[in-house]
Amino acid sequence: MCTTDSLHCDDAATLVDELDRVRRAQAGLEAERTRLLDELRRVSEAHQERIVSYDPGSPAAKKAARGEDPATDAADWVARSTRAEVACVLRVTERQAADLLRESRVLCADLPATMTALTSGEISYRHAAALVEDAEMFTPLHRGAFEDAVLAGRRDVTVHRFAHRSRRIREHLDPDTIQERADRAVKSRDVTVQPARDGMGWLMVYGPIMQVHLAHTLLTGTAKDEHDAGDPRTLGQLRFDALIDALLRNDRPVGVPDSADPAKSLRPVRVNVTLTVPALSLLGESEEPAVLDGYGPIPLDVAMTLAAGATSWRRVLTDPVTGIRLVYDRTTYKTPAALRTWLADRDGTCRFPGCDTPATGCETDHNLAWEHGGCTDHDNLAHLCKKHHRLKHHTRWTARLDDELLVWTSPTGHEYTTAGREDRGPALTPLRT
Repeated sequence: MCTTDSLHCDDAATLVDELDRVRRAQAGLEAERTRLLDELRRVSEAHQERIVSYDPGSPAAKKAARGEDPATDAADWVARSTRAEVACVLRVTERQAADLLRESRVLCADLPATMTALTSGEISYRHAAALVEDAEMFTPLHRGAFEDAVLAGRRDVTVHRFAHRSRRIREHLDPDTIQERADRAVKSRDVTVQPARDGMGWLMVYGPIMQVHLAHTLLTGTAKDEHDAGDPRTLGQLRFDALIDALLRNDRPVGVPDSADPAKSLRPVRVNVTLTVPALSLLGESEEPAVLDGYGPIPLDVAMTLAAGATSWRRVLTDPVTGIRLVYDRTTYKTPAALRTWLADRDGTCRFPGCDTPATGCETDHNLAWEHGGCTDHDNLAHLCKKHHRLKHHTRWTARLDDELLVWTSPTGHEYTTAGREDRGPALTPLRT
């Protein structure tokens, strides 16, 4: 017997029918979200005065007058504010919000047949987004012809197959050569980091496929040589160790098995490190891990290896029972180092909703501006990254501190709340069997 809100059955076929109904309904809701996003963008652009704030006496206005702030165009601040609010209400990153707004604009303006297919559930939003990505290569005048060609094929296929068809058709219709597109795309090459669980992370490389493929081939060749010589590590482990040894110029050869130990394979690197270490862990009486700002829990031995080359330490001890930070000094004058450290420990990151920029890379913002009588004190200060600090000063976004909660009010009047760092609180006892 199975039970849902509206279904009682013993029939698997009925369940499959319900799954198909939910799939179509989800696509229809995503089509409605797309229309709402595009309408929000158009309304915001039409009423800039409701979003942009201009105080001629503010520090932001003075910087703009001196030509020190390149982003002074009202339309730009409207776009930033709209993107920020979409990220808040949908609980996504601002980059994802920007993609949704961009895709909604193209779908609603230039791809009506795709919107119809999405509304009816013939395709999913991921199918539509794949089509948009290729359609943007064409001028609005030619996007309709491209859309017709893509949708002429089967629609009941996977996103991967649909996207492959879209790219193939784009290659045939695009007036630019593949070399011209590659020359444009190479300007976006980058290396990024994506944190993962258990003290791990992904180092992602985006660049010309020949160079990426060659690098992978060389790493694989090195790994195979070591593996054929009897090294017990897997090819994946050997590829990783070869790359890290090459990047960090470690004297330890790739063939040494201990190089797989992160604490042993890292040479000291000169960095600024903010580590939160439980007092009992320092004394060897607890296994609670250290916390690396911008990532989260890491093993103590790895933390100490990183710290060995740090140019400075910010050491924060925690009470083993309550998890509350111990002694700090505070002043109420211009934000001093001691107060900044206290605030960084409280905030952890930029306090704008959804922003994960570490507090160490942010600025301290007066909730009530200094020029309007605000004090330089812990209950009037919060960390904001440069992007969101400027957003607050150039638009009608406002914030107020309520104990340790920071309550933001958007230009539309909606409230979004952020708390301090989430790793504070009582120490938890590991679950063991």
